[in-house]
Amino acid sequence: MKRETKEEHEANHERWLVSYADFITLMFAFFAVLYATSEKDLEKAKEFQESIKRYLIKAGSFGESGQQINQGEKNNQLIEPPIPTFRPSKPELAETLDRAERFIEEKFTPEQRKKYISDLGADQWGVRITLNSSALFAAGNEKFRPDAVKFLDQLSEILPLLKRRVLIEGHAAPDEKGNTRSTWDFASARAINLLRYVQTKQKLRPNQLVAASFGDSRPVYQGERMPLNSRIEIVLLHQDIEL
Repeated sequence: MKRETKEEHEANHERWLVSYADFITLMFAFFAVLYATSEKDLEKAKEFQESIKRYLIKAGSFGESGQQINQGEKNNQLIEPPIPTFRPSKPELAETLDRAERFIEEKFTPEQRKKYISDLGADQWGVRITLNSSALFAAGNEKFRPDAVKFLDQLSEILPLLKRRVLIEGHAAPDEKGNTRSTWDFASARAINLLRYVQTKQKLRPNQLVAASFGDSRPVYQGERMPLNSRIEIVLLHQDIEL
């Protein structure tokens, strides 16, 4: 009995090293953050904020399940939470989001991402890539800008790679509908134009894509509380929908 007690005591003698190592890691991270935030470089500070934001989105809702009511639903909200807290609960959705992030980071320069891509995240529908319509389309119509065609060609390459069904949502601002009757018609024309283009470019099956128009009914807010109505959202669905 004395021998067993001695062996057990010796086996647990250095358990404090685990807590000590965790503490040192946290201290290093704390001082790294202090150093990073002390630099008066606005561009670096912005990149730092974006990297922290992306990490927290991946980490989920601070340990929660990611399935709380309204969690991750930023559409139709007058005040958008500073950090989206939706965490993909399905492994295949998390994998799709991770592959989409890697694809965009490898394929496009920071300048291209800033110009064309407004947001990338996951919600209850799937992985959502939000594109800036003003950078894609000529003002007041559904025709693509010449310099946006190359970007769309490269972005559409992700669709056959991920092999997901795709929903293309059109959103428009009231003051940009041109000669169309309503923002619904205008947003629909842009969404359908993009759908036809990527379907032809990547030779996708017609039943793999669907387009929807929301007009100006679902604004989101970015930056200094400015509504982002003019946008196209490409949703890589995590489950099939009835087509």
